[in-house]
Amino acid sequence: MKSHVATCPTRQKQQQHSYKSNPQWKRAVANILLVASLSFTTITSVSAESSLPLPQVSPQETESLINQFFAQPVVKSALKGAVVTVVHDQQIVLNKGYGYANAEKQIPVDADSTLFRVASISKTLTATAIMQLAEQGNVKLDQDISAYTDALHLTNHTGTTLTLEHLMTHTSGFDFTDVAATNRELESSYPLEQFIQDNKPSVVRNPGEVFRYDNYGYALLGYIIQKQSKLPFETYVQQHILNPLHMSDSHFTLSKDTLGKLATPYGAEGQELPQYPNVPDSSPEGGLITTGRDMAHFMLAQLNQGSYQGARILEPSSVQAMQTLDVSIHPDIPGTGYGFESTYSQYYHGRKVVSKAGDLDGFHSNLWLLPNEKTGLFIVSNSDGPDVREALFQAFMDHFYPNNKTHYSDYSVPKSSLRSYEGLYRDIRLPAWLYDISATEKGLQVIDAYGTHTLTPVKDMLFMDEDGKLAGFKKNQSGEITYFYYNKSDSWSEKLPEAKPYEDVPEDHPYAPYIYRLTQIGLYPQDQSLFEPGKPVSRGEFVAQVVGISGMSISAQSPKFKDTQSSPYAAYIQTALELGIVQGNTRGLFHPDQAITRQEAAVIISRTAQQLLGAPAVTADLSGSQDHWAEEGVQFVVALGLYGPEVSISSSGAVDYRSKQPMLRQESSVLMYKMLGTLLH
Repeated sequence: MKSHVATCPTRQKQQQHSYKSNPQWKRAVANILLVASLSFTTITSVSAESSLPLPQVSPQETESLINQFFAQPVVKSALKGAVVTVVHDQQIVLNKGYGYANAEKQIPVDADSTLFRVASISKTLTATAIMQLAEQGNVKLDQDISAYTDALHLTNHTGTTLTLEHLMTHTSGFDFTDVAATNRELESSYPLEQFIQDNKPSVVRNPGEVFRYDNYGYALLGYIIQKQSKLPFETYVQQHILNPLHMSDSHFTLSKDTLGKLATPYGAEGQELPQYPNVPDSSPEGGLITTGRDMAHFMLAQLNQGSYQGARILEPSSVQAMQTLDVSIHPDIPGTGYGFESTYSQYYHGRKVVSKAGDLDGFHSNLWLLPNEKTGLFIVSNSDGPDVREALFQAFMDHFYPNNKTHYSDYSVPKSSLRSYEGLYRDIRLPAWLYDISATEKGLQVIDAYGTHTLTPVKDMLFMDEDGKLAGFKKNQSGEITYFYYNKSDSWSEKLPEAKPYEDVPEDHPYAPYIYRLTQIGLYPQDQSLFEPGKPVSRGEFVAQVVGISGMSISAQSPKFKDTQSSPYAAYIQTALELGIVQGNTRGLFHPDQAITRQEAAVIISRTAQQLLGAPAVTADLSGSQDHWAEEGVQFVVALGLYGPEVSISSSGAVDYRSKQPMLRQESSVLMYKMLGTLLH
């Protein structure tokens, strides 16, 4: 069984592609269609906090609203089961289950007792524990973490200190913030301390400089909590957070009793998914299993300056610090704080809102707090079907906190200045995610995986798209545009320098556009004068390119293939093996230096799409010859058009992929580039 670790979604329609919480291929499209069908108006995204009157969120009105929402056929068909919890003015006004905890056995969801995985919402409790230690003087948020990590040594390639504050705000500067899924049985154990040692990243960007969602960073915070409190992470949280808040059905570790009460997870097609272990066992970044009632207690404490029914878990100043989302690319765009973030900010309607989202296979959750309105909203579901979280939040805000738009005045920027924004931007967390930005007469055109967008300037370094969503830029110390943040919520994107030309790839070369774009994003080296476009690609090099472009952390395990141990691509090949992307032969060999055939490359691409994106098998009309084991892979690549001018198409439309010929470097560039453009759309 694969392990699963919570992750922040890539976009506010929740579509993370290459980390452990992997929504299925069809779910990505269904999300967009569902949200469109449930959204009634286009709302301007605002960040200004206003002192609007406090409405009464009564139990009767709240239940009526939520019941109407879940009664919609499109919502009922999207979910197996869910819990919605609403608190207001220190009261639980709604805590209700909908649908089934187990559909086959017709076991209904009980909001008080059915357990759900809430994934990355766990980070809010981990941040709470760090703030407690800071209050006690056991840690300082601005001190080098090496003071708290005992024998753990992290390589820091910068001259900037890494602090607890950087870990809590996802600005660590780590090269890898997510760990590749590994096969692990439900009964197996993986201690937090071992997990931290096994998956150590390096600091490659100045801590505090750029936002990139960081699962490892929060696991590391849990490790530090263990070291400083001298208690296992789960024990510390139990004694200092869960018990005081009477969260009696909340757990950071699995047990037989917990599994017996845990809702059954379901996949995008409605199929039952097997239960899976926390990895590591206590998972400070995503392991919390809880109920709607218990989450109500946590929200009430956060909305009451850290106190619940006389039990104080935090001082008011610590609560205020947690709810300040000041790590942002622009002051008008809600950012990230200690454990909290901004989700669906286009529906904040002029209110201060802090939130946290969570996603694991079969479980999806969201928590929103409106501190000034003393209101909290929580939802968790147990199916990978179309995502209803955005639509629910919009319906709730439209009803109780109607829109109070902030209108931006006209802000004109000359085209000559707009040209400074032009270029190719690469997502920090998912290198395959690209933004192509060009200047127009009145603004910017952005092309990304969702299509083409028009951005109009509204302030310095701030733009708004046609739907009212804000986009921001950030300059470096030299005054150059460096980072961009728009519609992918889990990281910023960095502006890439233009690729240096290769002597053997002129501008009019038929493969030049593909080669130079991939060179720009770092797939090909820039320190060589020749590209050798007609040279065959080795098996090892091809796998390294596929793994490298995914943004996955590289495996630290010893190579399983006997003939890859001395290969420069050994770690990439081992990572691909663990992800199920490659297989060896019956003698345990991989032949990394052997030229890869086009059909072998096609199989690796199709497996990557299936394993990391949940892509379905597709068919195509093929001519020519390919081995039986490669037919599905070749059909996948041909059906999606992932090839260049080297492929011939007959008058009847049949494609000769030249499957058994070696894959040349120029041909590989087309395959890689089109894979990015097609699979992320």
